[in-house]
Amino acid sequence: MKKDLARDQQPATCHLPLRLLTLPAFCLGIAFAVLFFKLYGVMTRPEVPQAVSFVVDQFAPGVKIGARVAETRRSVAGLTYVPHLGFVGLPGIRGSNLPDGGVVSFAQVRLLLDEKTRSEPNPDQDRARIDAVEVVTAEEGAYNRLNTALAQLFRKPPLQGCLLTSESGNYREVYFWVTQSERGGVALITDFRRNPTSRYPGMAMTSVIAFRGVFAGSETLRGKFSDATCSELERRDS
Repeated sequence: MKKDLARDQQPATCHLPLRLLTLPAFCLGIAFAVLFFKLYGVMTRPEVPQAVSFVVDQFAPGVKIGARVAETRRSVAGLTYVPHLGFVGLPGIRGSNLPDGGVVSFAQVRLLLDEKTRSEPNPDQDRARIDAVEVVTAEEGAYNRLNTALAQLFRKPPLQGCLLTSESGNYREVYFWVTQSERGGVALITDFRRNPTSRYPGMAMTSVIAFRGVFAGSETLRGKFSDATCSELERRDS
């Protein structure tokens, strides 16, 4: 009976070291699986964040960041090249482009190009790719409605800054949101205090710039950008 008992206990004693040896392999397998899915996610995620693409699609239907300019000909009317900026035209119109079912009408869409391409005298539409998209409106109350819509989309308060114009004392307010991974974002820009000394004092120009990549201030916004708010700059200049 003692021999049988010793025989029954022997397999457990012999396999104990083997079980311990399998633990590192098991942990290594889990780590490999996690790394694989992270890499797979990076490789398969879209180049332009979904929130940014959504804004472009709502405000300029048929336009996509990263697409060739020629691919937007059916969606943008009167496409014209503006040196050192990009191609400008009339955007398509949706019945509703705001979360509450409302609509903001944009008078112009700008297909912004990268620095190298926009320096060319006449970029080839079949080769030039859209680096960022800007839509412009002078509609009364558009700024507040767009601000609310973008805050709901990104679910966080915006960062702030200011664009300096060529007219002394005139600024443009900048509110911008970036994605969590900083792969893109959207900037909302409007005249600061309606710039009472500007050429059109009664008109409030509001624009939305959707971009990919890390926010780079002046480079992203195609203007002289300051991290300070327009109110701060106004106080400094007074």
